[in-house]
Amino acid sequence: MRAAMKKNLYLRRGAVAVYVAISMSVMLGLVALSVDMSMLYATKSEMQRAADAGAMSGAWRLLDESRIGSEAAAEYVNSMSRLAAIEIAAANTVLGDAPVVYEMSDLQLGVWDEVNNTLTWGGTGVFNAVAIDVHRDAAHNGSIAMMFATALGTDSTDLSVRAVAGFADSIVGFNVTEESGNAQLLPFALHVDSWNALLSGAQTTGDHYSYDPDSGVVSSGSDGKLELNLYPGAGDTQLPPGNFGTVDIGSNSNSSNDIARQILYGVNESDLSYFGGQIEIPINLNGDTGLSAGFKDELEDIKGMPRTIPIFDSVGGNGNNAQYHVIAWAGIRIVHVKLTGKMTSKQVIIQPAYVVDPSAVSGSGGQSTYVYRPVQLVE
Repeated sequence: MRAAMKKNLYLRRGAVAVYVAISMSVMLGLVALSVDMSMLYATKSEMQRAADAGAMSGAWRLLDESRIGSEAAAEYVNSMSRLAAIEIAAANTVLGDAPVVYEMSDLQLGVWDEVNNTLTWGGTGVFNAVAIDVHRDAAHNGSIAMMFATALGTDSTDLSVRAVAGFADSIVGFNVTEESGNAQLLPFALHVDSWNALLSGAQTTGDHYSYDPDSGVVSSGSDGKLELNLYPGAGDTQLPPGNFGTVDIGSNSNSSNDIARQILYGVNESDLSYFGGQIEIPINLNGDTGLSAGFKDELEDIKGMPRTIPIFDSVGGNGNNAQYHVIAWAGIRIVHVKLTGKMTSKQVIIQPAYVVDPSAVSGSGGQSTYVYRPVQLVE
């Protein structure tokens, strides 16, 4: 009996050894698989970072106002956008390598409709979205070699990620928050006919001032952007009277100090509280005291800076009783100010400009021109 028990014990020990050997093999396999999976997860994160950076960079490059009024410049900007997307993606290495991105197959420019959440790719024209695909496969830096999964018959694997970045351009209003900062709105309203005539070249004071985007300085000279004198009644280059007005963005009894503050610092949360916290087109704005020489210093201080102005299609009443029916917003910059001397010599010269405003709100029916929200990741 004692011999039988001893034999049984030996058999059990042998069985345990077999189970331990099998379990160890399974555990080692799981550990090996988890190491490979961790490596793939980290690699995919690196690829996504490269794609996100490339798409964002390409989209920001599209916000180049040299394309204003020039199809040739727009195509050049599109080319520079593609180049920026590829270069910045390549600057974010994946497994120590610069990702290979092919312009024809891995990169797209298109139109993002934020309101309807749709993306349309291809064609030519003015785009507001960039998509970039980053791959690791035979054609893009080679497939990813496995370290331990080879024991399971997998020597390598392919990965791909996609990023889409764009900026909203169907702007209907503004909503100031702590995160957005003040809305860069000027309390100066321009008639839609005047604005359209400027864009078409039908009514303009010419192209006598040049803005340098690198230095932010305005100087005499041409930069390819037509200009318009905002000051009402200042000579024969203006459209008929009524093309311009100073408006209340905030209280209907805004003072000259309020206007000066808004010129320098934009419209704040308190100003927009009079509109329920958000100003949105279409809207009626009260007329104000008018554009006087008292604002000369403030206007000089913001010369060259992008600002948004209201665009109206009709006005009723006169002076402080006027009501401007605002239908859109337009991006401009002031390039020259002269508010002394006789009426016909006074000037507040503007040119179209891109305004990127975090407080801007997009929506259905937006008719705004050159006013955008900042670039964001869409996908």
